[in-house]
Amino acid sequence: MSALDDPRWADWRWQHVSAATSLNDVEHLFPGRFELSKADRAQTAEAAERYAMRATPYYLSLAEQASRSDPVWALAVPDPAELAENPADLADPIGDEAPGLRPHPALTRRYRDRVLLFPTSLCSVHCRHCFRKRLVGRPEEMPQSGELDGALDWIASQPEIHEVILTGGDPLTLGDERLLDLLQRLDAIEHVWSLRLHTRLPVVNPFRITEELATGLGRLRTPVVLVAHFNHAQEVAPEAEQAAQRLRAQGVTLLNQAVLLAGINDTAHAQRELSWALIRAGYRPYALHHADLVPGTAHLRTSLDAHLDLQRELRGTLPGWALPRSLLDLPGGHGKLPLEPPRLERGAQGEWWLTDLSGQRHRYSG
Repeated sequence: MSALDDPRWADWRWQHVSAATSLNDVEHLFPGRFELSKADRAQTAEAAERYAMRATPYYLSLAEQASRSDPVWALAVPDPAELAENPADLADPIGDEAPGLRPHPALTRRYRDRVLLFPTSLCSVHCRHCFRKRLVGRPEEMPQSGELDGALDWIASQPEIHEVILTGGDPLTLGDERLLDLLQRLDAIEHVWSLRLHTRLPVVNPFRITEELATGLGRLRTPVVLVAHFNHAQEVAPEAEQAAQRLRAQGVTLLNQAVLLAGINDTAHAQRELSWALIRAGYRPYALHHADLVPGTAHLRTSLDAHLDLQRELRGTLPGWALPRSLLDLPGGHGKLPLEPPRLERGAQGEWWLTDLSGQRHRYSG
């Protein structure tokens, strides 16, 4: 029996615990659906061992073929190309662990007015390009007993913090009771004016967006912004649109941040299709990130030149408000910067320089 026929298909918890962690699991979930006879099972398994695989049955069902040319398959299933090493790769590509940025074990602070909070290390899907692949899914990276309490106490003591961003892992893998309790406690902090949830679940497990969860978010005093992570129009399925409708009905603002990925969404056509699919579903295109220097992802990265060419090609072909802003998360914890002057400059030898928010210039060699 195919997983599609399982009566628990629309149960988000079943989707989460039934995630595939190997090609054997994929075959078990979807007998005969995917042609895997040409797959390099040994190297795929080695890549899965090095960079763990996890993909919900729902997300795998969006794949049309078992091929790196299929955007869903390419983002869900390890590729032997991940085993290639690249000298530009960084274990902590965006500087989560950079000195001075961790005021508390469950927090990262790069900007004066906002802070990242890590309530969990779990995800429903391990995206192949994930910039935190060194952390996600690892029980030892879960907050220790009392750490979230300490993090909230610290936030309450910092009156200049106006936005708390829940990330991870994926905060929506928490059950309603734990998630809403955490949000309610943040909601009670007077100087917190915005709550932001960064999540991939509307993409990979949209059944998580229940009426109960949406209603709970809508009851908060503080405005809630949910930032989803769709990378290709193929991911914007009817279930994702239904999730958006539930959230929008409760006043939740919906944005999307994508990552520019070679062979997946690095054409103007793919980006236009994604933007219009998002708009129709109720998510506003917000950011297009340059792929980070994550180990095992060199085959998914484009050059900065290609990114800027794409940006120029898209301008004027989408409504201005629907054109995502191109950003690069500068290695070393220096923050997200727009890929445009004056932050981005070409050097005399053709190299790229980025100027961070403090005015310091950094050479980018990705």
